[in-house]
Amino acid sequence: MRGGIWVLTIFAAIWGALGVLGAGMPPLLAAVPVAVSIALFFWATRQPSAPVPEAEQARIGRLVGIWSAVEGVAIFAGVTVCQNIGAAHAIPPVIAIIVGLHFLPLARGIPVSAYYGTALALIATGVGVLLWLPPSHQLPATGWLAAVILWVSCVELVSAPGRGIVDRDSD
Repeated sequence: MRGGIWVLTIFAAIWGALGVLGAGMPPLLAAVPVAVSIALFFWATRQPSAPVPEAEQARIGRLVGIWSAVEGVAIFAGVTVCQNIGAAHAIPPVIAIIVGLHFLPLARGIPVSAYYGTALALIATGVGVLLWLPPSHQLPATGWLAAVILWVSCVELVSAPGRGIVDRDSD
């Protein structure tokens, strides 16, 4: 299984569904971003990729694990702060900023240059939504934009062979 593709498509589906639900659209429409992610996942996994040595897979796994743990702690802290200051509406853009920041060490450590773009786009989305949108629009805008960013990142990984697709089933 290609770990990066899997994670990108799952979280794009979640962000997209949150965007739909946050906009007050019929819940059935949340199936649209899920379907897009499933289609993209199946397309991506059928594209050729270079094998990755086991030692490199292990190193990447450790790196992703460490930075995902840091991301999780930061998200918990960010959500707690937002709730305690009465800014629950800011939670989605704050999470987008944190997720974007977590892509920076991954971009350098894996290395996957496309993740720099993912990081900057997610950070810009979070900051832009916080600064320019009213609270009622923050969840749908963050959700939709984050989903598109992650889908584009997935396409970039597949379209640029050797730029970070980890095939964990190749051994």
